[in-house]
Amino acid sequence: MLLRRSNPAGDEIVDQTKTKLDQDIPLPPTLMRVLRAHVAALPPGPMRASSYLFPSTTGGMRSRSVLDKPFRDVLKALGWTLKLTPKGMRRTFNDLARQAHVHDIILRAISGHQTERMQRHYSTAQQEEMRAAVGKVISIATARLLRRRRAKKRL
Repeated sequence: MLLRRSNPAGDEIVDQTKTKLDQDIPLPPTLMRVLRAHVAALPPGPMRASSYLFPSTTGGMRSRSVLDKPFRDVLKALGWTLKLTPKGMRRTFNDLARQAHVHDIILRAISGHQTERMQRHYSTAQQEEMRAAVGKVISIATARLLRRRRAKKRL
């Protein structure tokens, strides 16, 4: 997938990304099949002729708020009261990539974050990660305590 444009405000389309670098992200074959099927299913006319992967009905860019209603509907169907937006999903990718043990360099290459600072800004520590970290510390402390007790018994 080639990311080479940005839409910073209104209808303005800039022929470069925010970082001024085109971003080429290789996708797994399964995802490519899904995307090709999506493109093949677009109705004839402006949508199919568009250079966008998810064009509006006129073939142009969709509005920034296009996913707001579906997100609200899903949250309502789940009975969740939290606020979750498409924009907030930026952090989800970083968190899931970290859980999958994706190397930082690869994660930054995919997300477009050029610095560790930006990568950290879009990451959130999850409860399970914190719980596991505390468990590791307890395990180390407990092991040291057991070694000391065993050493005293041997004397």
